[in-house]
Amino acid sequence: MKPKILIPIGDASEALDTVYPIWRVIEEGYEAVVAGPEKRVYHLVMHEIPPGWDVTKESPSYHWPSHIAFRDVNPEEYAGLFLTGGRAP
Repeated sequence: MKPKILIPIGDASEALDTVYPIWRVIEEGYEAVVAGPEKRVYHLVMHEIPPGWDVTKESPSYHWPSHIAFRDVNPEEYAGLFLTGGRAP
């Protein structure tokens, strides 16, 4: 059984900060377990700095399912935790 890494997300998690680490965790031989407030599909966002702006612009991006709800997580089952960027979790 592969060691598991917990990756909490929510609506408005940053897409690149979420999806890239999920694939990297898997490439390193771990099981990436995505958790959210509920077990459902979450709406990720992307951030960019348009020319001439000094703040980021947020746009809709990918959708990503969680494997488990936060309430069902047993911390003892995980070798690590990865926190994504964005407005969530």
